[in-house]
Amino acid sequence: MEQIKNNIIDYLKNNSFMEREMTLNDSDSLTQSGIIDSIGLLELIDYICETYSIEIPEDMLTPENFDSLQGITNLITRLAK
Repeated sequence: MEQIKNNIIDYLKNNSFMEREMTLNDSDSLTQSGIIDSIGLLELIDYICETYSIEIPEDMLTPENFDSLQGITNLITRLAK
């Protein structure tokens, strides 16, 4: 799970969503902290689907699953089994 979190953080930093020196806690809101907007979220979802070879069901496209590192990591872990 730690590797998934690191991959997501690297993606966010490499694609200019957040500063290189910025730290992000597992439960920090990506939207409320201004890291990601709706377009960025769509790009992140594409990245996750491609990187982990998963399809995300429409009913799982919720704020709980995509607004924090913990939510994203839990979602990927559930779907990648």
